[in-house]
Amino acid sequence: MRDMQHYISRPKVDAHNHLNLGMRYTTYMAWSGFEIPNFPRQMDGLDDMHDIISRYTRPRTKTAEDVISLVDMSIRDAIADGVAVLEGSIDIGFMVHFKENIDKFLRMVNNFVSTYGSQIEFRPELGMGKTFDKKKIARWAPALMESRVFKSIDLYGPEIEDGIEDFVDIFKLAEKLDIKKKAHVGEFSDARSVRRFVEFFDLHEVQHGIGAAADDSVLRFLADRKVRCNVCPQSNVILGAVPSLKEHPIKKMIDAGVPITVGTDDLLFFDQTVSQQLFHLVDENVITEADADAILSAGL
Repeated sequence: MRDMQHYISRPKVDAHNHLNLGMRYTTYMAWSGFEIPNFPRQMDGLDDMHDIISRYTRPRTKTAEDVISLVDMSIRDAIADGVAVLEGSIDIGFMVHFKENIDKFLRMVNNFVSTYGSQIEFRPELGMGKTFDKKKIARWAPALMESRVFKSIDLYGPEIEDGIEDFVDIFKLAEKLDIKKKAHVGEFSDARSVRRFVEFFDLHEVQHGIGAAADDSVLRFLADRKVRCNVCPQSNVILGAVPSLKEHPIKKMIDAGVPITVGTDDLLFFDQTVSQQLFHLVDENVITEADADAILSAGL
């Protein structure tokens, strides 16, 4: 049986990492100056998680310097886990901390690419929440994307179809600019919604996508289109999307031929790196060592 160090030492991708929450809790505490009570812990879905964000992490982020610190901590902790390629998302909402100065915002992102270029390939991702001010997204996103600084976009928020038409033009622009297209769907929503999002936005990748495992035809659809699912098993367990790691459908997805990576999602909340998750998936016989090797290789 391979030990944890084997997985840490292997180069890997983290293609599902929200950089404002992408650091270890111990790293965050040292910076923030406070503890979050009874944390990390099992949570009762996304509402429970968002309650912690609204009470603790969001109020602590007040300035552009705070945003820079959060991203820096997350990149450093990814490097410590042996991540070679980091597709980390920076939320477009943080533009408000930069007083809506696009040049300053882009300068921050470029500085991270160059500063850590010898240690990690950082591929910046522009994150957009469905519930954020759509007028601001429409005003900022085109210029941020046309800068060519961002290599992918990711749409997250409630996994429902209502409102997705508001983002059509942004995804069309991403296609024109050859920017990778991702969206969150299928952690709490069903297989039909996964297929719907992929077809509607012509997605290259799905963030989570585990709901597809309930329908073999959707798994074949993803496999045939080579749509990668960036799965976050620890997130799925902690938030209650699956009852336990043993019952996680990642193996069914792998066996169906769906391209898979394992991501951290929000390391601050879920407390397991990519290496730790791969180790536990193998240790609990959810996937095989060969599966883990394939995930590591395919991700890169």
